[in-house]
Amino acid sequence: MRYVNTMLPLLFVAVLLGCATTQQPCLTEAEAERFSVTITKGMCFGLCPVYSATVRGNGRVLYDGRQNVDRMGAWNGSVPQDSLCALVQDIRVRKLMLLDTSFVENVPDAPLTTLTISDMGRTRTFRWNMGTPEPLKGIVSRMIALTHENTNLSQP
Repeated sequence: MRYVNTMLPLLFVAVLLGCATTQQPCLTEAEAERFSVTITKGMCFGLCPVYSATVRGNGRVLYDGRQNVDRMGAWNGSVPQDSLCALVQDIRVRKLMLLDTSFVENVPDAPLTTLTISDMGRTRTFRWNMGTPEPLKGIVSRMIALTHENTNLSQP
């Protein structure tokens, strides 16, 4: 019995270490193929940044800088699994697929921003031109960090 009592803590530590080293993906392979988030920043009469960027369910990032951005042209790369999972979780916890989609005001020079989310077989496209709608601010910040500000992208 004493042997079992001394082995149990060691077995518990081994299981914990094994779990710590294997990170489960937040999306199944089938879900990853159908998950993506795309942000597009449109033109204005001034020097607004114009670009399009996508994060896919497999962690791939596609970026296309068009005007008034430091990174012009096509770029690609990837995001870490934990950053991808945070994006997925944020979308699902905030239930963004159930929100209204248009926040466009009648202002001629306001650049149009579009955010398209595809998740679990559904697609939702949000549009706004006068400040990011409150429920989308977290996702937009994440997307900008993962794409537009991602210094690990490279040109193909």
